[in-house]
Parts: sequence; C-alpha cells; structure tokens
Amino acid sequence: MNRLTTRQLVELSLYAALIIVSVQFLRIPVGVQFVHVGNALVVVAVLLYGAKVGALVATISLGLFDVLNGYISVAWITVLESLFVCFVLHLVFEKMLHSDHRPRNVVIVGVVAAITKIMSNVIKYTLINSLVGGIRIQEAVVAAVLKIGGTFGTALVTMIAVPLLYPILKRIFTR
Repeated sequence: MNRLTTRQLVELSLYAALIIVSVQFLRIPVGVQFVHVGNALVVVAVLLYGAKVGALVATISLGLFDVLNGYISVAWITVLESLFVCFVLHLVFEKMLHSDHRPRNVVIVGVVAAITKIMSNVIKYTLINSLVGGIRIQEAVVAAVLKIGGTFGTALVTMIAVPLLYPILKRIFTR
C-alpha cells in the first residue's frame, strides 16, 4: 500500500462511515444475528480500492461497529473474518480475474464473498460449539448452520447488492 493522500484518507474514512451507518440503521434482526448491507459494501470497497485498502476499510468499519454496539468481545473475530473475506477476494478478483471489472466478474466476486462469509461463519460456530461447548462435531455443524440465519440473509443481500451498488459507488468515489 502506497502512502495515501489526505483526500484518499478522507474518502476512505467516509466510506468506512457509510458501512458503519448502513449496518447500524439498515439491518433486519434474524435470531441472534441480523441481515445487513455492510458486507456488500466491503466487497464494493475491494472492487473500488483493491483488497489491501478494502481490508483496511472493512476492519476499521466492522470492527468499530462491533465496539460501538456492545460486541467488543467478538470484535477481533469480526476483524479476522473481514480480513479472510478480503484475502479470498484478492485471490479471486485480483489474481484469477486480473481485476477485470466486467459485470460478470462483479457478480462472481459478490457470490464468492457471500459463500466465503457463510463458510467462515459455519467454521467459527462449529469450532465454538465443539471446542467450547463440548458438542460432537456433527452436532456442532448442525447447530452452527441453524445459528447463522442472519448470515444467509446477508449473503443473499451481498449477491444482489454488489452488482447494483458497484456501478453507482464507482461513479461517486472515482471522480
């Protein structure tokens, strides 16, 4: 990551604030989780700024959201998940698709991000259920899948919102 200009820092800060505000006010509770557009905005950040800067925006915005909303004990997990999703998007979008912004590739990136988020949540809750809860692995996987209703909803929102939001936000943030 090269040195960022003051303008770029302000733009990235505003984008991070957009993510925080969208998760804060545009969410639908589903069990212990909620459906939101924040992950879709993280994916768009990766498309707009690249995986490294997108990861920076994601960790700051989603981590800060957790801290400000009483989820401080799991904020570090949110940051790790954000970094993992951004790393996968780096591999898929920047390495495999060569940062080609054609609509087909934007859709692919949205789908990959959604699947990655679902998989990371299943793994996270399976490990918590089996290691901390002492549940056998098969039951831990089932319990994990049943717990992540909000993740499934957010994944669907991500797949739909990324191709819709990317062209709009690209026009706004790449002037």
